[in-house]
Amino acid sequence: MSIIKPRANRVRTVRHMARLQEPSRDVLVEYARFIGDTPDYVLNQLIDTTLAKDRDFIAWRAEHPAPPSTEHPRRGAASRADDRV
Repeated sequence: MSIIKPRANRVRTVRHMARLQEPSRDVLVEYARFIGDTPDYVLNQLIDTTLAKDRDFIAWRAEHPAPPSTEHPRRGAASRADDRV
């Protein structure tokens, strides 16, 4: 039984480039194959499930609200080909 379940719905995505250590990348790709989904989905689920349990981070985040989005009002992030964080 997998810890991460295949996705039930779609959420808007943005592009973020990151470097992974090769063994971590290999496990990521294999796990995605195991549940029949994409490595991107697995990474998003790991972030959601792992960081959501960090009580110190949750408290910090409540005290430090995210800044307003910097999206261009006419284009929106979904239409950009080069969204990078």
